[in-house]
Amino acid sequence: MNKSGINKTLWLSGLLTGALVGAYLYKNKDDFGPQKEKLNSLLVDFQSIIGDLKTKLLEAKTEGLDATKVALQSAKDKVEKVK
Repeated sequence: MNKSGINKTLWLSGLLTGALVGAYLYKNKDDFGPQKEKLNSLLVDFQSIIGDLKTKLLEAKTEGLDATKVALQSAKDKVEKVK
């Protein structure tokens, strides 16, 4: 089997698997209702954690940039004193 045939086979098998899993979940959606709520609450928690991390990373970036500017200015001043 050539590479194109393998790709088509994998694509079709993935499509078929997705359809079967979707049909199973739709058939048993009442059983998965409470877990959906848990998943939604976990996603909300995850989003808040990601937001906090984003804020902290931006603060660290700003502090690092400021420290770099100060260090460069200090080095520039020292070089000018040597001249």
